[in-house]
Amino acid sequence: MCLSSVYVQEEEERKIIVEEASRVQVGADGEVQVSTLFGEQKKVEGFRIVEVDFLKNYLVLKRVGAHSTGRDT
Repeated sequence: MCLSSVYVQEEEERKIIVEEASRVQVGADGEVQVSTLFGEQKKVEGFRIVEVDFLKNYLVLKRVGAHSTGRDT
């Protein structure tokens, strides 16, 4: 079973908000809800997903309207 880490991109730094996420739901209003296998939940508002790496098991969120770091591909 593969669980993923969820990070928030702030400036040039990534801060982990959930280490073992099993589910991520994104609402139309920018609300992101992250759940763990054990039912723990973390909600953040005003974010979008900017990167998902299935091989390294992580996901990166960035605040909506935040400036690009130039890493877009």
